[in-house]
Amino acid sequence: MKIGREIYIPPMSAKALIIRKGETMRIIDVEGRQAGDFVAFNANDLSEKFSQARTRIENHKFKITEGDSLWTNTIPPRVMFTVTKDTCGTNDLLYVPCCRYALELRFGVSRDGCHENLARSLEPWNIAETELPDPLNIFFNVEVDQRGEIKIGEQISRPGDHIDLRAEMGCLVSVSTCSAPLAEKPNSAFRIQIFEEKIDGD
Repeated sequence: MKIGREIYIPPMSAKALIIRKGETMRIIDVEGRQAGDFVAFNANDLSEKFSQARTRIENHKFKITEGDSLWTNTIPPRVMFTVTKDTCGTNDLLYVPCCRYALELRFGVSRDGCHENLARSLEPWNIAETELPDPLNIFFNVEVDQRGEIKIGEQISRPGDHIDLRAEMGCLVSVSTCSAPLAEKPNSAFRIQIFEEKIDGD
């Protein structure tokens, strides 16, 4: 596949971009053990957007990987993206994005989280902070025990691990690199590659 665009997302930031139907978006963990958030909107109707809950239900799981689909909030729901490759397998559908409130409460740091960074990246499209959907948490390892208790597991993504998402409709997407501090390493970056496989007529 030919790479059409490459985008670098620095540590603790987010960037928004348009993905055309048929294009494949590859999100790469540059240094490893770096989680991030992904949200998406129908580029032609911003009220139609990624649904964390619907994606759990339609895939019958709270972690998605190769062969699974990302679904919209509409009735009936529609597929936004198909996961065509996943080299890590820890893509969570339970957690909300980190935010300044959570970072101060849980880690004692005062800085913007994924919520603020995603919202800022989407300002050119006039998307309000309150309109952000709960995200797909990429490279984020979450565990649920027999009692239903949720905890964050060890982050296991390696340098170069990636997830490929094929767009099934034209989408506005925002991707963030998580701001939560890591004990074992500094926060690091993502690289996005867009493979141009546009469907004729879209």
